[in-house]
Amino acid sequence: MLSPLESLLGPLLDITSDLVVLIDPDQRIVMFNRACERLTGYRRDEVLRTEVGQRLVPACGGKTARHDLTETDEDLWLTKAGETRVIRWRPTVLRDEGGRPHYVLCIGSDVTEQRRLDQQLRAQSRLMKSFFESTLTCSVLLDRDFNFLRVNEAYARACGRDIGEFVGRNHFELYPSDAKEIFEDVVRTKRPYQVQARPFAFPDHPEWGVTYWDWTLVPVLDERDEVEVLVLCLNDVTESQRQLDSLRILSHQIAEAQERERWRIGLDLHDEVGQGLTAVKLALMNAIHVEPPLRNGRLTGALEAVDGLIETVRRIAHDLRPPVLDDLGLLPALLWLIDRHHSQSGLRVDFKHSGLDRRLPGAVETAAYRIIQEALTNVVRYSCVSEAVVLVRVTHEIAYLKVEDHGMGFDVQGAAPDTGGTGLLGMRERARLLGGRLSIESAPGTGTAITAELPLVAAQERGSR
Repeated sequence: MLSPLESLLGPLLDITSDLVVLIDPDQRIVMFNRACERLTGYRRDEVLRTEVGQRLVPACGGKTARHDLTETDEDLWLTKAGETRVIRWRPTVLRDEGGRPHYVLCIGSDVTEQRRLDQQLRAQSRLMKSFFESTLTCSVLLDRDFNFLRVNEAYARACGRDIGEFVGRNHFELYPSDAKEIFEDVVRTKRPYQVQARPFAFPDHPEWGVTYWDWTLVPVLDERDEVEVLVLCLNDVTESQRQLDSLRILSHQIAEAQERERWRIGLDLHDEVGQGLTAVKLALMNAIHVEPPLRNGRLTGALEAVDGLIETVRRIAHDLRPPVLDDLGLLPALLWLIDRHHSQSGLRVDFKHSGLDRRLPGAVETAAYRIIQEALTNVVRYSCVSEAVVLVRVTHEIAYLKVEDHGMGFDVQGAAPDTGGTGLLGMRERARLLGGRLSIESAPGTGTAITAELPLVAAQERGSR
């Protein structure tokens, strides 16, 4: 009988917060303490040696009844209210005088909340891992001394390295920069830091040149309110920054081109129109003071001077924007342009075209005309040849342009020659603004080929808006 044992242990077992269950050789509960009653909602008399008690026998009790095992095990308990609790048991085998397994003492604790929190932490960890590994943002975890704890694939790829090359290494030993002062200030102040388009040159990839990065550095504090981890997130904005720099250069070139054009127009107006008007004025003044027979000759000369002035004004207007482009379209405008180059500089142009029997979107006609105009001007100025080829092929979707010569050529990768106007950069920008592209193939002594593809659909959509 266990009455003496129950009498001895009962008061002690009832004040402990541990769950205590004693199982007899017949796999029945013979001891069920107060902590068990509070947790399950069952009274002791409802459990001891009853069918209800059979359902509450810990699984570890059955497993260890014939073995001297003391490892912990977890089991599910269903309370009287229908709630499932997770119990961690530590069973102990009690033996009789002959050393045979007799009773199993199971001491347990309710770990339901702990398991719930563990599941939440695991779910959050999986979510964080999934985000960390799949995000396109370059992400880095550093300790407070700036040693790499973890990097994602995007960061490793941006650095041209494998992920395994980072862990354990110091960030500023691998990538020295004056940003170390910023990192130290974040650790000291415990405040996040953010910067845009910060320049950085990779010491192990000098061929990349200067790159630009938007990045944030966020400190994560521990329970003592000290910085435990630094989270560094970066976005590569090199391409957009270089485009912005190109736009600045283009804006500067456009401003210079406008000033040159104003100077040229002003010179033409002063030297040709102004002097012509002065000559007309003098002829008219002289005609006033002469006899009628001579007056008619003076007036005729003044009329001829006016005709010359009209032609000069017409030429200046054509230089600014040929009316034929707006009135008749790209083909007549190009024919006029080619004829004008031939008459002024002697340049012979082999003009080949297809698909120009219809009007194109206005933006495409303007861009195509200006690109070919600029390219032919460059041929005259720099190629030292008297022949060039112009090809224009228009389909339902795209206008393809090519201007080619076999002249001096130049180094495309180096500094482009000053071509006047908006130059090579301006031609590229005209194509880009229409959603197209322009390429330049050239080398010293091999001539130059400029090709452009201008989409018609994108230009039509822009026009409709």
